Formats: sequence, C-alpha cells, structure tokens
Amino acid sequence: MVPSLPLDVLVHILYQIPPSRDLNSISVRTIVQCSLTNTLFREAAAIPALWQQHYQVRYLHANEASEGQRKAETNGNWKLMYAARRMIDMKVLKHLDSIVMKRVGRYDHANALTKFLFDAWDVLEIETGMVDSSRHLKIREFGERHSLSATRVYWASAVLASIGQTYAVGLWSSLRLGNNSVPFVQAFSSISCFFGKHPDEISSMLISLNSRCKSYLSRLNIPLSHTDPNYDSKKLCILICDFMSNEGYGPVVPHNFHDVLNLFPHFYLTSHKRTIPLSLVHIFVSIAQSLDVTAFPVDFPVRVLVHISVPDPEVDDFYVDVFGSQTILTLRDDIPAILARQGIQADSMMHYISPSGAASMLLRNGRNILSSLNIPATPLSLIRPSALLALTIFLVLTSSGRLVIQLMSQAEPLDCATFITEALIPSLDGAGKVQDDLHQASQKGLEEEAISAQEIKLRSPEETVHHFVGMLFEHKRYNYTALITGWDVSCASESWIKEMKVLDLPRGRDQPFYHVVCMDSSSRYVAEDNIKPLLSASNELLMQMCQNIAILPKLFTGVLTKPKTRSTELRNVPLEEQRARFVLSPELTEAYPEDESLGDAWLAGGESV
Repeated sequence: MVPSLPLDVLVHILYQIPPSRDLNSISVRTIVQCSLTNTLFREAAAIPALWQQHYQVRYLHANEASEGQRKAETNGNWKLMYAARRMIDMKVLKHLDSIVMKRVGRYDHANALTKFLFDAWDVLEIETGMVDSSRHLKIREFGERHSLSATRVYWASAVLASIGQTYAVGLWSSLRLGNNSVPFVQAFSSISCFFGKHPDEISSMLISLNSRCKSYLSRLNIPLSHTDPNYDSKKLCILICDFMSNEGYGPVVPHNFHDVLNLFPHFYLTSHKRTIPLSLVHIFVSIAQSLDVTAFPVDFPVRVLVHISVPDPEVDDFYVDVFGSQTILTLRDDIPAILARQGIQADSMMHYISPSGAASMLLRNGRNILSSLNIPATPLSLIRPSALLALTIFLVLTSSGRLVIQLMSQAEPLDCATFITEALIPSLDGAGKVQDDLHQASQKGLEEEAISAQEIKLRSPEETVHHFVGMLFEHKRYNYTALITGWDVSCASESWIKEMKVLDLPRGRDQPFYHVVCMDSSSRYVAEDNIKPLLSASNELLMQMCQNIAILPKLFTGVLTKPKTRSTELRNVPLEEQRARFVLSPELTEAYPEDESLGDAWLAGGESV
C-alpha cells in the first residue's frame, strides 16, 4: 500500500527527479507513473511548476511564433506545454520511421518534417546522439544482429541540415533587392545552418567570445562608454584584435589560405581559428558591435576591412584590417594609397570604402567557396554541400537564371523535397522564369526518384549477377578497394562503354555492371570482369571505410565479419582469414531483396553466385 503523505511532501519528492534530454529517460515517465497511483499523487504530478525544469532541459529550441502560441493556448502551463511538444515529437518520429524504412513516399515525409522547422529540432538532435552517423556503424561477428541506429541517425542528421537550410534561405531571402534588414553577423552565422548547425549554436559561441572580450577590456580598465572623456575608438579596436589573437584567432598560413573550412563559422570559430580576412571580420564585427562600436564590413578589393564610425563628428572614421600587420587604416592616407596600388582612381574610391551589408559579404564568401573547391586537397565529402551552399547564396541574392542548372546538378532528392521547395523557390517570387525553371527541375528530380524507389532488382538464371550489394572488392586493373552499392544486369550507356573500353574486357558489354563507392567517397561504375572479391578484410580497413565514406550509414547498418577458422578471440585470427560484408539498410534490402542472404552465404565460406 502506498503510504499517505502530505501534498507538499509529495511535490518536494517529485521536484527531486532530475530532468533529462534522453528520449528513454525515466524522469518524466516516473512522474507520469506516479500520477496513476492515486488522487493525491495525481494532484502533485499535475502542478505546472513541477514540469518547468523538465520542459526547459528537454526543449532547447522552438519556432518563436509557435512557442508564443503554445504559451498563449496553455496559459503558460508547463505541463500542458510539455504535452504539446511531446505530441510533435511523436509525429516527427513517425515521419522519421517512414523515411528510414520505406523508399516509396520517403521525401513526402521529409517535406512534412521540414515544415515543423525548429519545433522538430530537439527530438531529431537527441535521436542523433550528437555524434556522426558513421560512429553508429559497428563491426560484429557473423550471427550477431545489427540495429538500424546508423541509418536512423544518418536520416535524422540529414533532416536537421534540411531544416537549417530552410531557415537560412528564408533569412537570406529578406536581403534581396538591397534590403539590409538582417544584420551582417546573423546572416553570416547562418552559413553553418547549411551543415546542420542550429543558429543558436553559432550565436552562443559569439556571445561567449563577446563576453570574454568585455571582461578582458575591463581588467585593462579600458573605457567602454562613448561619454567617457578617455574613450578611444582606435585603442579599443586594437585591443579587440589583441584579444582575438590571445584567443588563437589570426591570419591563416599561406598554404592553407584556400582551405574551404576557413569559410564556415562552425569551423573557424573552433578548429580553424587561423583563417581568412572575411572570417576574422565576422568575429571582429560581432565583438565590436557588442561593445556599442559602430562596425560594419567593407567589401574592399584587397581583403575585407571593417569600417568604424566614430561618434565624435570632429574625428574621421577609420578602418580596421583584422588580417594585416597594420591594424588601423586612415581614410585620408592609408586607404587611397592601397587603392592606388590596385589601379583604382580617387574619383571611384567611395564604391570600395562604403560599409557593406550582409548580402555583399555572403556573395563574396560564395565566390570564396567555389574558388576553394578547385583545390585538390578539398575532401570529396565537402564538395557537393559546399557547392550547393554557394550556388544557393547566388541564386537567392541575384536570381540569375543560369544558376538553376548548376544548382540542380548538386541537389539531391532530399534537397528538392525540403529547402528548395519550402524556401528557395518561394524566395524567388517575382523572378518569373527563374522560379518556374527551378520548380520544374526540382519536381522532375523528385519524379525520377519516385520511379527509382519502385524498382526492385531480382536475379534470373539467364542473367547471372555474380556478386552482391555489400561486398568488398579490389579492382583488378586499378587495385583500389571499394564497396558494391548496387548492380545492373547490363549497361545502357554506349558512350560509357566506349569511354571505359569495356569492349576490350573478356565479356565486353555482355556482363553485369556495379555501382560502387570508394574510400575517398567517390562513386564509380565497374564491369564485373574488373571485380576481385576481397577475401581478407582487416578491422582497420573496415573502420577506415566506415569513418571515411559519408554515405555508408544511409546504405548500410553495419559490418559482419567471419573468420575462416573458428576462434574464441577474434584478434587471434590471422587478418587474411577474415571475411567481411556490409549489412544492407532497409532501403537496399527493399531494392535488392536477395542480396542479404547471398552475402550471408558468401560470408560463411561460399563463392559469389
């Protein structure tokens, strides 16, 4: 029998239950179970204030308008607000289940998820575990079961990026036609939204930097008020640069200047602090404006500068070069001399020295991104999303029709179903043909994907496919190691057959062809004559593939291994005797229904079909 306790004691006990973000946490479930015990427990568990800490820990993000509406509808009742958000969570997870398990209709569910925007963010972020999906790809021995966690995390992360992209495009669209309603710092920070970062994440980093800089200046007894007779704008700006240097921020070394990671806030605020001028200007302007310094970027021809407007009308404005050795540049002497060295005449100087809005800085960064992608060292996994980001910026801010084909060459079905449909196409309202062309191109991409989603590849005795999806192999001619992700019984492209000299192979065009992914994340198409099954796969190789190939969690749920000879300790088995195969995701299992069992048979020691 449950002992009878005073209501205030029960409430105090329930207040001791710690809040948690974990979806499987017992905290809220404990309160709910208590409410089912008896009337007194139910009364205690229904107290709205009890739910405040659980709501605020569990739900860190929301659509501002939706949150305001929830507060109004519930009269600020934290328990009812928690219940309302939990209902959204359940809808989000149901859509996510459908995305993971079904190819048909997948992108309709993705579109529905994107419409929740930041109301869906917390549950998806918790679903990812805040780690890369590749970390969920596990290597297990034959006979052990794999969960769908890697594939599920992949899609949760992908939808988070789509939500971020939808937000960013919506923000940037208000900058069109010279509208400067969005501050430079906010617009530039939202670049990271394209990579699945919530805007609050970048904002928090900058706010922390701003606060630390203010403390640094206070310790030096530097006046921060314009009304202080000892206030010195130039000295203050020099000390901001000193603070940034103390924090590790500064000019990048020449051989890393074109590293694409220098262009994204979530990198140059953390791991790439030695970075390019524009990125340093973003940080400087954020700090300066937090100190009530009127600071704006300047689209200067040599490198981006900062214009400082001085409150004293008798003192000239000046410029800050965050990247160069001479921090303060004067308008009367330094700026004209620099422009003259660039061949720019004094009568056109105003065009280059006026404070710039967010749009011109975004366009400049877009050009920097495309330039950096031409560098051979750029990781393949970054090329497509970076190019998509740059082209989206250009299309939003310029409405140039020639960009539609370029953008769609980088867009995937998820992009078409989410931010392109929900934000990019609407942002081009008034652009006429450009908007129509983008709409038609995105719909065509989704229609082609819908047709592909219904295709099922079955084997027939007449057209024998010897290998299976998930098999590792070595290319007989080029010796690289790759993984089979799909197959065709024949190649329909005569131009490819001619280009790759397929007719020189023993079976010519009369053989299966395989879609494969390589260690560098590149995709290739390989004739069966060139495939040599990999009969020995070290755990080191398998882990390397899991970590290096970004697309794997979408296609596979993990790796199965089997030593040729039995042993109780896997590490005691010679590496050359260990076979391995990747386990198909629901998507590939549906498309290639026979390949999973064929992979098991091969793993057990059999030959390919």
